[in-house]
Amino acid sequence: MLYLCKKDSDMSLNLLFTEVLSVLVPESLSLFKLVSVKEHATYIVFRLEDAKDKIPTELENSTKVVLDGFCNPVELQSFPLKGKPVYFKVYRRRWKETGSKQHFSHHYDLHPAGVKATHEFASFLKDEVGQTLGEYNSLWGFSACGA
Repeated sequence: MLYLCKKDSDMSLNLLFTEVLSVLVPESLSLFKLVSVKEHATYIVFRLEDAKDKIPTELENSTKVVLDGFCNPVELQSFPLKGKPVYFKVYRRRWKETGSKQHFSHHYDLHPAGVKATHEFASFLKDEVGQTLGEYNSLWGFSACGA
C-alpha cells in the first residue's frame, strides 16, 4: 500500500490530495465533487456528483426548493490507470419546488457529441492516436463499465 509522506511542512495533506485529484480528474469535470473511487478487477470508477448548493437558475428566486434525487448518471471513459480503463460516473442533481412535479437540473457539456468519453480523452484518441473510442477499446480488449 502506498503511504503519503509529508516532507514539506508548508504543504497540507488536503492540498496534496487536491493536487493529486487535479491530475486525475479532467478539467471538464472540475465542477463536480468526487464522492468515491472504486477499483474493480478490470476497471476503475470515479463517482462525481453535483454540489448540493448549486441551485439551477430557474429556481434561484424560489424559497421552496428541495433536492429530488439525481438524473440518470452519465458514464464517461477517460485515460487508463494501472492498465485499466477509467470511467467517471457523473451524477447531476435534480431540484424542484415543494409540491411541484417539474424537475430542474444543470446542463453541462460533459462529452463530445456521440462519444461517451471525456473531452480530453476523445481529443487525444482522435488527434494523437487516430482512433475512435470503439477502436481503442477493441484494440485493448476493454469493454463497457459494469458499475
